[in-house]
Amino acid sequence: MRWRHSALTGSSFSPTGKRTCGTTGTPTWSPWPDPAPRHACFTPLDQAQPPDRLRLLLNRASVALLVTDDQELAEAGATPAVRPEALLAHGGPAPRDPGARPEDPAYCLFTSGSTGLPVGTLISRAALDVYVAAYARKVGASPQERGAQIGSPGFDVTIDELWPFLSTGASVHLASDADRSSPRALVDWLRVNRITQTYIPPLLLESIFRLGVAGLGDVRLIRTGGERLATYPPPGFPSRVLNEYGPTETVAGATFCDVSAWSERAILPPIGVPLPHIKASVRDREGAPVAPGTPGELYLGGPTVGIGYLGDDERTTRKFVEVNGERCFRTGDLVRELPSGDLEFLRRIDAQVQLLGKRVELGETESAAATHPAAVRRAAVAAPTDEAGRAERLVRFVQWHPGHGDADADSLRAHLGRLLPLYMVPTEVHTVDRLPTTPAGKADRAALLRVRPGPSRPAPTPQALVQVWERVLGITGLSVHSDFFLHGGDSARAVSAVTEIGQRLGLRVTARDVFVHPTPAELAKRLMEESR
Repeated sequence: MRWRHSALTGSSFSPTGKRTCGTTGTPTWSPWPDPAPRHACFTPLDQAQPPDRLRLLLNRASVALLVTDDQELAEAGATPAVRPEALLAHGGPAPRDPGARPEDPAYCLFTSGSTGLPVGTLISRAALDVYVAAYARKVGASPQERGAQIGSPGFDVTIDELWPFLSTGASVHLASDADRSSPRALVDWLRVNRITQTYIPPLLLESIFRLGVAGLGDVRLIRTGGERLATYPPPGFPSRVLNEYGPTETVAGATFCDVSAWSERAILPPIGVPLPHIKASVRDREGAPVAPGTPGELYLGGPTVGIGYLGDDERTTRKFVEVNGERCFRTGDLVRELPSGDLEFLRRIDAQVQLLGKRVELGETESAAATHPAAVRRAAVAAPTDEAGRAERLVRFVQWHPGHGDADADSLRAHLGRLLPLYMVPTEVHTVDRLPTTPAGKADRAALLRVRPGPSRPAPTPQALVQVWERVLGITGLSVHSDFFLHGGDSARAVSAVTEIGQRLGLRVTARDVFVHPTPAELAKRLMEESR
């Protein structure tokens, strides 16, 4: 497995993003740039993102030192860089304690932003300390545990996977991209490495539920979250399952539900009750508390509430508010309190969605589409949902400038691929004469989905899907019974397969469809049943 990018910024950040100390200079490879930044605040980056986006994140965070094995990225910007092996080889005495304060930033983590640019959330050292200790107690981390790191780098789940376990003397084992993308491969890896507890995103976990109960080895506890869990563990499932909920702005997990022990299964798995340090409240549009059982926005308070957004005072003021003398974060999630005191997630109250466990602001994808040279007049992006209310895919509706049209769709997709991570690039595109708007003048996404044309072709033959498998996986000789994930497929390639099926066969499928029906024969059968 390749090293993922990480970056160190100077400390003393404020939400306005001013860097008051740290190294500067031209890009260079060195054993250790001198002087090294004081009060290091780290920014994890996912190397699967396009190079242009990575350079944008480096600039927005005013990064002082880049730790990476990607020479092209290191040489493309104005950031001093160091290889990870150079850090391990660095000799000499331990560095002097720089005297960092609890309120100083520990890290800056970027998520999708509604205004068209990624948003950096700053979390303090004190907040990270409180969270790590509370999380370790919740999951029973100890020196005897063998944890796993399988989440995507650059996302807050990595905080859960690393720090609570390392801080208590447990070992953490890093899964490769291939190991963590396929349900069967992940189960084999967990068993071979004798993992005792791990995070597994809902999509993968639900696929593992369908595999049966055997073969998990020593895994006693599975944590899941990032998007809605749509089913419960099957009878006899050997591991306890915790459903976790929490925004990046409060470090990570804020509430937990032991869904293995949840008896009222007429509803989707709840998100549970807060950690002891979290103060959760459900409030109406004016910020007043609502009665138990009444839907309202979830507010989270306590010592793990973040510092704010990097360089965005307006957003910080709007989302981080004071309630009864305590600083709280407005999550934007609609929930209700159940008679048990557990919280049930209902839906978002804005245009943010979770897609394959990752936060996507539809406005950012729309803004990126609008930057396409000359062709795009206006664009809107919507996310149809499945029966559990989860986003299935991103659908792009485009109003073209005169002289442009469907023939420009491929160039638009390539343009978006240079600006956005693959999961934020819509897999379906439709041309419209005009974009309907709401009374507020914004694109009416619900109206667009209602008039969205249906599939233009009948269900494909299994042989047609074999050709898609072979193109996406870059191999030949597959059969209608070839499992996508056992031949090198992963979640990113599943998105590519969805796009291929849409563009070449005119059909709507989702990445979840590929996970649930990973062979051409199985997927063709599902599509045939749907078309009847």
